[in-house]
Amino acid sequence: MVRLVFIMVAFLLMAGAAIGGLYYWGIDPLAKLGFPSLAKAPAASAPAVPQPPAFVDFGLLSVPVIEDREVRCQAQFIIRLEVAPGMKEKVADELPRLQADYLEDLIGFMPLAVHDDMDIDEDAVRRRLFAVSRQVLGDGVIKAVVIEHSALQ
Repeated sequence: MVRLVFIMVAFLLMAGAAIGGLYYWGIDPLAKLGFPSLAKAPAASAPAVPQPPAFVDFGLLSVPVIEDREVRCQAQFIIRLEVAPGMKEKVADELPRLQADYLEDLIGFMPLAVHDDMDIDEDAVRRRLFAVSRQVLGDGVIKAVVIEHSALQ
């Protein structure tokens, strides 16, 4: 009885491997037996494929949080910029200018974005960085500012 179970399991595994191999090579074995095909038929006119989003890695941005003329802590952000198609090189060339403007703007803004419980309001910082990006590069170049990580030290 046990031998019969092992033979059946081995047969099912080999049949599954054979069907999977045929699918891998582009042959639909079930369609030849009269079962409905699982593969999708090609469309008559292919719709336009949307382009995947393009990102420029900004890297690490460290901003001192200054209150009462002394440094309270330091905020660090890892930032990626989602850019419009075809604008990746332009944004990459302007990264030093963006970094200077981000730092200049956030030095004055960070005391408002850091709460008493040492928590950063990332949404406010993200909106602020997006506004600075629009001022520096113009409308339509930057689609979104993504803060991948933020920390206070």
